[in-house]
Amino acid sequence: MKDLRKPRTVASIDSALLLSGERQLQHEIRLLQDWIAELEAREDKQPSDNLALSTYRDMLRSREDMLEALRQQAPAQNSAPNSPGNTPQ
Repeated sequence: MKDLRKPRTVASIDSALLLSGERQLQHEIRLLQDWIAELEAREDKQPSDNLALSTYRDMLRSREDMLEALRQQAPAQNSAPNSPGNTPQ
């Protein structure tokens, strides 16, 4: 049976927006890494520290995943035909 669905299109995202998102995620990653290091270095650990560490580690993994996805979006967009910055001269 013939597939009659429309082909998927890749949304075009402004390169400045991609760069801004990448910078924001890098900032959040550094901040989370600092918080994790601070909690791990504490000598007088509180019971709530383990919950905070778990939460911060989850948040860090999430931000790292988002950053990776954003970085993969940039090359895909640059290779897309007639994408901004890639228009024929």
